[in-house]
Amino acid sequence: MFYFERRRLIESLASTLKGMLAMHASFKAWLEDAGVDITEQQFTKLSKYLQLLKEKNEELNLTRITDNREAWIKHILDSLMAAPFFEKPGMRVADIGTGGGIPGIPLAILFPSAKFTLIDSTEKKMAAVAEFAHKLDLPNVHCIAGRIEALAHEPGHREEYDLVLARALAPLRTLVELAIPLIHPYGNVIAYKGPEYISELSQAKNAVDKLRCESPRVFQYTLPEGMGERTLLRFTKKTVTSDAYPRRDGVPTKRPL
Repeated sequence: MFYFERRRLIESLASTLKGMLAMHASFKAWLEDAGVDITEQQFTKLSKYLQLLKEKNEELNLTRITDNREAWIKHILDSLMAAPFFEKPGMRVADIGTGGGIPGIPLAILFPSAKFTLIDSTEKKMAAVAEFAHKLDLPNVHCIAGRIEALAHEPGHREEYDLVLARALAPLRTLVELAIPLIHPYGNVIAYKGPEYISELSQAKNAVDKLRCESPRVFQYTLPEGMGERTLLRFTKKTVTSDAYPRRDGVPTKRPL
């Protein structure tokens, strides 16, 4: 290798390492502010996940975010803001409409004792996420390509989950109908939303009543570096869900409650 080529390579590697160390320090500080602890091994896995996501994104449309720092904040940090809802070891968790594995994969890295089922209707996306889970050595992740309307009526899924996560899936009045049947009574649905949640929540009142869940608790936070206001809504189920819900494929979206 010529001297100048080798020098450029060394400088590039040094710059990459410096960037990783700076990102590590920033990320740990953000998580400490949020009250979340993370190990070095978990940070390494999160880094590897973002790299896998970026590589696969060249083949599939998994994310519009390509800047590394923005991905750490909007994908990883935002996903992990649901960490306080993991109240006990061994929880059974569903991530519905997971897309490229967000928020399910980052949370599965953080909580290896929890059992995650990641669901999306697009088979190619779920094949990619299953590949991520394998390469990240996440035996606590199970991937399913299918419609939630059907899965929510199947034994093994209906009223079997402690926690359901939904990020950028659907308006609340549709999301409630899809998610609530999956959790057992007194289980929780966590909906990731932006600052516009108030209008969505007002429109979802009928769905909340029909699915017999409590009015949600609202948790607001601000992403660092001016990357936006966010809201987590926690819906707690009060009783067994009527067999009428969710309605057949596509109906909750076309004719929301």
